[in-house]
Amino acid sequence: MFLTEKKDAKEIDEALNKYKRIGIVGCASCASVCLTGGSKEVKEMEKHLLNAGKEVPFTISIDEPCDKRVLKEDIRFVEDELADTEAILVLSCGTGVQTIGEYTGKKVVTGVDSRYIAQTEHIGEYNALCGGCDECRLNFTGGVCTITLCPKGLLNGPCEGHNGINCEVAEESKCVFMKSYENMSKFFEEENLDRIFSPRDYSRTIKRKI
Repeated sequence: MFLTEKKDAKEIDEALNKYKRIGIVGCASCASVCLTGGSKEVKEMEKHLLNAGKEVPFTISIDEPCDKRVLKEDIRFVEDELADTEAILVLSCGTGVQTIGEYTGKKVVTGVDSRYIAQTEHIGEYNALCGGCDECRLNFTGGVCTITLCPKGLLNGPCEGHNGINCEVAEESKCVFMKSYENMSKFFEEENLDRIFSPRDYSRTIKRKI
């Protein structure tokens, strides 16, 4: 799940300042689970905009606004209202915002901040386990992403501040490399301790289609 957090209302208002007729699109998938873009949040945002003197021609929740196929099917329910809309406030991750902007050709404004790929502990409690770095090394680190879980983003072993158990930065937490080592030992993969990873190839992350 991609974790999102609500933006400050002042930032949203500033971005929508010169627009009068604003549609609202919520995400019934990830953002709904995060309590940032579900039907409840869409209604709250509609009320906020109406109180600010805006007009809201339509509101809609789309299962996965980041999926062009789903977006194309669902957005047709508000085609008439969309034609007379100046801007769209999107309550989804950045991918959903950009997908809607590309498909509709309308001005899009995001109502949330996109954070990271998250593990859901409970509703409202999430853990960052994956940064989507394009070069997954989980097969050789005991199934633990040291880049994401280490505050310093290290890959080839702990920093000099490591005291043998706890992290230097997050002192209350165990060093992620200790967890990595424990997992490798558990599955008899200690040979991976001798593996040295090359620096990340950042050219792999440049996949943007303009």
